[in-house]
Amino acid sequence: MSPQLTGTVQRRVLALVPAVLVLLVGALAYDQAGNVIADVQEVGRSHAVIEGSQSLLVRAVDAETGQRAYLLTGEETFLEPYRGARADIDRSLDSLRQLTRGEPAQQARLTTIARVVPERFALLDSGINLRRRGAIVEAASTDRLMAGKKKMDQLRSLVADLTAHEEGLLAQGRRAEQDGLRDAAFVVGAAGILALLISVLVNLGFSRALGERDSANFALKTVNEDLELQSKQLEEQAVEMESQAAELEATAEDLRTTNDALSRTTTAAEKARDLAEDARHRLERVLDNLPDAASVFDPEWRWTYVNPSAARILLTLGVDPSQVIGKVLWDGLPALRGTRFETETLRAVRESTVVEYEEYISALDAWTENSIVPLTGAVMVFSRDVTRRKREQQGAQLLGDASRVLASTLDYEKTLEAVARLAVGGLADWCAVDLADPDGKVRQVVVSHKDEAKIRWAKELNKRYPPDHSGPTGVGHVIRTGQAELYADISDAMLEAASRDAGHLTIMRELQIRSALIVPMIARGRTLGALTLISSVSGRRYDEADQALAMELATRAAIAIDNAQLYRSALAASESKSAFLATMSHELRTPLNAIIGYQSLLAEGIDGRLNEPQLIQLSRIRSSADHLLGLIDEVLTFSRVDAGKEMVRREEVHLAPIVAEALAMVTPLAESKGLKLRNQTADAALLTDGVKVRQILLNLLSNAIKFSDDGEIVVRSRLDRDSVAVSIVDPGIGISAENVARIFDPFWQVEQRSTRRVGGTGLGLSVSRSLARLLGGDVSVESHVDRGSTFTVTLPVRRVANT
Repeated sequence: MSPQLTGTVQRRVLALVPAVLVLLVGALAYDQAGNVIADVQEVGRSHAVIEGSQSLLVRAVDAETGQRAYLLTGEETFLEPYRGARADIDRSLDSLRQLTRGEPAQQARLTTIARVVPERFALLDSGINLRRRGAIVEAASTDRLMAGKKKMDQLRSLVADLTAHEEGLLAQGRRAEQDGLRDAAFVVGAAGILALLISVLVNLGFSRALGERDSANFALKTVNEDLELQSKQLEEQAVEMESQAAELEATAEDLRTTNDALSRTTTAAEKARDLAEDARHRLERVLDNLPDAASVFDPEWRWTYVNPSAARILLTLGVDPSQVIGKVLWDGLPALRGTRFETETLRAVRESTVVEYEEYISALDAWTENSIVPLTGAVMVFSRDVTRRKREQQGAQLLGDASRVLASTLDYEKTLEAVARLAVGGLADWCAVDLADPDGKVRQVVVSHKDEAKIRWAKELNKRYPPDHSGPTGVGHVIRTGQAELYADISDAMLEAASRDAGHLTIMRELQIRSALIVPMIARGRTLGALTLISSVSGRRYDEADQALAMELATRAAIAIDNAQLYRSALAASESKSAFLATMSHELRTPLNAIIGYQSLLAEGIDGRLNEPQLIQLSRIRSSADHLLGLIDEVLTFSRVDAGKEMVRREEVHLAPIVAEALAMVTPLAESKGLKLRNQTADAALLTDGVKVRQILLNLLSNAIKFSDDGEIVVRSRLDRDSVAVSIVDPGIGISAENVARIFDPFWQVEQRSTRRVGGTGLGLSVSRSLARLLGGDVSVESHVDRGSTFTVTLPVRRVANT
């Protein structure tokens, strides 16, 4: 083989080296593209798991919300989301199991979720069954609610763990995807550069070989210049030209091979880019199907993507979503400048952390839960509508506050004002309460607004344009029928129809009324009035959920009004009773005093001396008259105390003389029954009404004597730092445990039979306790059947300073 041929073969082999290298690099790029595709598929799977787990939790919350609404209202329609939630949750669990196969930890979490979900539904089913059977209190008991909350918290925790694991895998997949794309780009670029360098080196080698060959030909030419110099030169030049042409043809072939390899590498890179773009489109499809609004911005805050939910919000705000891509957020929605949204988004980007918060958007009349997720070269914003949950929370808070206010006093007109103020802001911009009088006339008792000046203006407007309560709609119609009226959207035509004249229409338009709600206030089957709620500047539009909340609020207010009216009726009846008792007692005392006076005259022998049997009969008459007079005094005292008219005349007195006087007054009665009285009291200075203290002691001593047949009655005292306790211990019949709490009730006695052994009105103990409390003290009892009783009166003492 000639040296020229050998050199040609070597140069051709050398030219093939870059082509082979390019093929190897292309194979590596293809492998990298396969890894990128696998990473993109893993990202899609993680998104599907996160979406499925969130859907499962949302349906569980829907089931719980439907069950609660049913417990509150008893309406079966509220159970429709509850029934549909079960099947949806089962489908979600099956889908999640398929997506997480090969991941034991996630499968274990799904197994636990599959066990917790039936347990939660079992609690919901039992509550629904109890509600259907009418056991409303048991269905809404605290224990049952806490058990349901515990299961729901467990389910949220499991779903959060499942989502957190997948979010970690998602982050890893995204990083792997980005690394794969970067590596593929690097390999392709490196291959191109390397091929170019090798091509340059090959051309340089060719040039060097040609130079060396020229030098050899020149030397040969010099040695053989005498041997056919001219012909050999021509021949050598022809051979040289032919060789150069062959070499150039080989070089061109090598370059074509290199270009083909580069073309295949470029095709592989484009395919990898297409796969990445396909993954991006699949991610957008996932976002398109999200119920939450999702938007993506570049580092310059230009929109790069909005999903359909976000597009609907933009349309509501008056922005064309098809025109926002590429526009700066703050230019498209300048109203967001200076809002919390701007503050939180800037903080998320600055701190490279996910920020979540809730806010109310008045333009949408909605509460949103926003999540701001900073990414490399982008910011994603997710907004979820949580209006229903926030309204439920606000409604529960409103009802709780209203219940506390309504229970605080029986002056229902003041409490209605307080309830109206609670409703303003949280539920309405205006709130009014109209009540129906017994004669059927409707009067407005409360009108409330945040601005006091507008309240005065509204009252003047009501005087200028009195409402027609006899019409087919409005407050009067609601009160007559007991049916609520809901006006979700109030149009200008409705305002024109309701106005009296042009001036009235102008005023109504200035109010900017957007929505209204009128609900009846019903208690014990009677419609007592109507509660009116009006939404204006807040932009809130009332719906059936707001109507249910307003009905509950109105019902509680109606019950408070009814209770207050019953209480006032009871007070009036009590006053009438007291007046009757006072009148009857006075009418009884007048002839009774005459009987006592005539008995005294007869006993003194004014009309002649009486014999012993006659005197005994007169003494019995006097004893019966005194007993009846004591009963009348007891009834009069009770009526004064019950009516709050008993007067207290405080003065400085000493305990010992009062006790001695009371014992002296009951000694004859005790001796007649063979009972002994023992005084073990010590003296104490009191600033009190001595007459009432003596009456208390007389009542307690008389009571002890009445129910004791033999033995000793002891009076003791105990002086503490701020009070003195006087105890009366008797050996009587005692009181059973179930009757101890009742003995201080008016007209109640231990022996309730018509043939009881002792007499009396049953007012002594009740009067004694009432008088003791008037004096700042109390009366208590300790007793056991057949072992006697101990009644203790406690009174405040007066401390005398040492001199």
